[in-house]
This record gives sequence, structure tokens and C-alpha cells, in this order.
Amino acid sequence: MLGSTITLSINAVNKVLARVNDSEPYTSNYFLEDGLVDYELKITHTVPKNRNSGTKESHLVRLDVTTYDSDGILIRKQSTWTVMETSTGRQDSTTAGYYVDGLLNWVETNKALILARDS
Repeated sequence: MLGSTITLSINAVNKVLARVNDSEPYTSNYFLEDGLVDYELKITHTVPKNRNSGTKESHLVRLDVTTYDSDGILIRKQSTWTVMETSTGRQDSTTAGYYVDGLLNWVETNKALILARDS
């Protein structure tokens, strides 16, 4: 199980999100209300009852950041997430980890182009 807090570095500033649920075995929610900005991190695992059944096993990590003005009116909500999924066969955590690292490194290098709508 992950810890009771998760620290994210956002623009070189650490944000400590506290776990707000622990009742579901395959889901964790973390939250921080930081002035006019709310941070919510959700981690969800979909695990088949029979791991050899060929059904999907997936792992979602999603960050939602909601910004309000000083009157509490919503300015914007921005989200980013990643999903790791094995569609058939048994999950290989080692190779899946290589794919995650490769994709995240590529996105880190190219995020300005992606946000500028290059494709």
C-alpha cells in the first residue's frame, strides 16, 4: 500500500497530498487544498479475478488540478494521467516499466510541442 501522503514536485515546489480514502483495496485518492488551487491524485487498479484469464489488468494514475479565483469561482481544471495496461496474457512488470519510462521521457522532452498542438 502507498503511504498516507504523496509528495509531488510542481514547478519545483513540493505539494504534499494526504490520502482521503482507504476503504477500497484497488483505489487510492489523495487531496490537497492549497489556497486557490486543489490537487487531487487518484490511483486505480483494475485486476481480473483470474490473472491467467486473458482479461485486462490496468493501472491508472491521474492528477486533477483545479484553480479558483478569490471569489471561489472556477477558473480552470487541468488533468494529466497515465494508464499501464496488459490486455492479454500475464502482466510483465519489468518490461511494462521500461515502456512507462520510455514514454514519460519522450513526453518530458516534447511537452512544449505537444501543448502547442504539434502531432
